[in-house]
Amino acid sequence: MTHHAKWSLALVAITIAGEVALQSAVTTDWSQKQAQALLFAFLIGPPLFLALTVWRRRAHPSRSRLLFWLAVAVAVGGLGVLGFNVHRYHTDPEFRRSPNMYGLIVPLVQWVAIVGLWLWLVIQEGQEKRAAKQSQAK
Repeated sequence: MTHHAKWSLALVAITIAGEVALQSAVTTDWSQKQAQALLFAFLIGPPLFLALTVWRRRAHPSRSRLLFWLAVAVAVGGLGVLGFNVHRYHTDPEFRRSPNMYGLIVPLVQWVAIVGLWLWLVIQEGQEKRAAKQSQAK
C-alpha cells in the first residue's frame, strides 16, 4: 500500500465523521427516521466509494496520488460547505427558515467528481490492458 493510499483512507474516514457531525448539527426533525437515514446514507456514499476506489488501486503509486488529491478536494469541499452551512444556521435566523439543501448538494457534487474520476481510471486501465495483450500477442 502506498503512502498516499494510507493518507487517503484516513482522510476519507475524517471526512465521513465530519460531514455526519456537521449535518447532524443542522438537522431539526429527527422524527422522520427513514428520511434521515437515507440522507445520511447518501451523504456518506461518495466518500465510501472513494475509499473503495483507493483500496482497489492502493498498489499503483500514480493512481494513489491522484486519488489522494481527489480525497483532499472532497474533504475540503464537503467539510467547508457543510461547515459554512452550520455557521449560517446558528447565526442567521432568516437562514433557518429557508429549506436546507446543502445536505443533498454536497454529496451530489462529490458523486459527480468521484464517479467521473473513477470512469477515467477504468478507461485508462482498460487501454493499458489492451496494450499489454497486444504486445504479448506479437
